[in-house]
Amino acid sequence: MPNPELAFYSDPKVWSVGVALIALLLSQLPPLHKLFRRGKLELDVYEKTNITHMLGNPNMQLHLILSNVGGKQVCIKGITAKLKIDDKEINVIKGQNYIKNPESNGQVILTKFKLNQSEEWNHATNFFNDYTQTDEKQCKSIIKRVRDDITKKLKDRGGPSKEFIETTPELIVEMSDFFQKNFIWETGEYSLEVSVSCVNPKHNLTKHYRFTLFESDSDELKEYATKYKYGESLLYNSKTDFGVLIKLSEINA
Repeated sequence: MPNPELAFYSDPKVWSVGVALIALLLSQLPPLHKLFRRGKLELDVYEKTNITHMLGNPNMQLHLILSNVGGKQVCIKGITAKLKIDDKEINVIKGQNYIKNPESNGQVILTKFKLNQSEEWNHATNFFNDYTQTDEKQCKSIIKRVRDDITKKLKDRGGPSKEFIETTPELIVEMSDFFQKNFIWETGEYSLEVSVSCVNPKHNLTKHYRFTLFESDSDELKEYATKYKYGESLLYNSKTDFGVLIKLSEINA
């Protein structure tokens, strides 16, 4: 008596091939837990930061590494640095631009940007605040009057000379007052709160650090202001005043 014909699904070989194909397809896909996981940011800040100022207005450069370790895209809309000295808040500085390519040192405006799954954003970022309208008007006026005064004195002097030219005593006093009003880098123990704000608040991220500003650091930064009378850092870039390098320590809050 002939054997009855088996259905294809009764053949173990068919099932073996099917299972192998399914396994191959699944191996080409991301893990399922990642597909259903929301976006999640991780932030690393390089342990050294540079701080300086412009006519007293505080500037800080932080090297930030932002990574999306979640399963969905994250949209970042801004980064801020909150500063406290001896537990007293003194300023919140906004991330304004970043160095896209360290080789060219070209700066790019920091605007809203997106990070896809497993994507990383790694840049030295400059933090500073825009002046108020009143301060901006005064700052531009100071720079223009210093430029006009020194330019005129250079023309009147005629021949070349190694002697520095100073602007007027009245302008020196005005610059000193403006500097003192905006300067914050006094000696002390600082806490730093770096916050990343996202379009979706659930993706927001904050990390805490501390650093010490020694008397020598503060004095060096104050010394920059004594050269404004020559137009240094106002009319031309200083060859020596690059800020001070500070070491950060992370606080595990």
